[in-house]
Formats: sequence, C-alpha cells, structure tokens
Amino acid sequence: MKNHWYFFLILPLFQSCVPQHKMVYAQSPVDGLAYAYSSANKKALLIEPADVLYISVGTAGGDPNLPTVFNQEKQNYNSISEISLSVLGYTVNDSGSVSLPVIGKICVQGLTVDQAAAVIRDSTKHIIINPIVSVRFVNNSVTILGEVTKAGSYPYPSEKLTVFNALGLAGDITEYGNRKQVMLIREGGQSIHKYCLDLTQDSIFRNEFYYLRPNDVLYIAPLKIRRFGMKEYPFNLIVSAVTSALLVLYYEKK
Repeated sequence: MKNHWYFFLILPLFQSCVPQHKMVYAQSPVDGLAYAYSSANKKALLIEPADVLYISVGTAGGDPNLPTVFNQEKQNYNSISEISLSVLGYTVNDSGSVSLPVIGKICVQGLTVDQAAAVIRDSTKHIIINPIVSVRFVNNSVTILGEVTKAGSYPYPSEKLTVFNALGLAGDITEYGNRKQVMLIREGGQSIHKYCLDLTQDSIFRNEFYYLRPNDVLYIAPLKIRRFGMKEYPFNLIVSAVTSALLVLYYEKK
C-alpha cells in the first residue's frame, strides 16, 4: 500500500482532463469525408415591434423636391458609426409601424427589410420622383454568457449571424464549457423561449436555431469536471500534502 500512495495523489489530475470528444465542434459520423448541408433552414429576418431601423430615402436623378430631412439623414449616414446610427433610426412601435417625416405612418411589422423598402418606396412616389429607399436594422446584437473567453453583448452589422460566428465574437468557449448543452434564450412576442443546442454534432447545421436573431442570448454552462478542473485545482494544498508525506516516509525509514 505504501508503494502506491502516490497514485491516489495524482489520480485527481487525470480526472481533471477534458476528453477531446467534448471539445470538438460539428463532429461528423465518419471522419475525413466531405459533407454538404443545406441552408434552407435559414429564415428571413422579419421586422418586429421595438426593432430600430435606419431608413434612407433618395432619388436616382436628384429630385429637387426631395425633402431636406431626407438629404440630412443621408449625409449623416456616411459620417457616423454603426452604433450611432440608432440615434437616427426609427423605432417600430407596438402596432408594428414607423412614423416617417412627410410620408407618415407605415406598417412594417412582419416584413423583411427589402419588403419594407418596397412599401416605403410605393408610399413616396406621389411626392418624390424615382425614389430609392434603403432599410436596414441597426440594433442587431447578441449576448453571450458563461464559459467563454469574454462574455458580453456584441453588436453585428449583418443580417445573418450563426451560432459559431457569435461564439467567435466572444473568443470561443473555454476548455471547461459544455458544448453539448448550449442554452439559447429567445424572446418572441409575449413569451421567452429556451432551447438547447449540441454544438459537437454536425446536426447543428440543420438546426433551425443555427442562425441567431437580434437580442438572442447564448449561455454556456460549465462542465461538471470544471469543479475539479485545472484552474481551480488546489495545487498548493497538494504540494503541501506531498511534502508532508515525504517527510513522514523519510523519518519512518530512519
């Protein structure tokens, strides 16, 4: 028993290692083969109440009758940052409408930004010649919490953001994050929904939640092994115990 006392001291070190299969993303049934995945599960991002939209109205031929308010907004768009665009943005109210100067109130709820641009363009034809309308979201952001390198809320300019893109913004999941049970929290209407994603299987590419929506929250829980992980392992205590044991053995042999 005395010859094997050291085995029990180093046993926790082996237990603290995280198996590779718990850390690899999107594992395929057979390694080394090429796979193709359809992106048909990507749903178009629809405008909802509380969204903030940047709406630019202009003309192809420089219509002299274009209201100055639109000229001013177009100029500001070229000179301010992405985050500051929200100051000039239009917030969709509870009824799903935005109130534009000169044009008036227009319902945009349930439309894509291209569809909303078409509706606004049709609404301006009676006051502007050959109107050109551009609509974009300016409040796109996701929040990432838990076992990631840098938790926080991250804005993103594009309309498409995958779960892997989002994790990249936060510096990836740490060694002790549970990639098999990533919690997605999404608010829709009057309800808050919670979903569980397994990022270690390539089935994630076919999951309807692979593409995130603005204001989604990702939470990465720690692995159970995290409680005994290397970052929290009591090395000072172990060193002291080993030193004491060696001293005891030394004096016993004397």
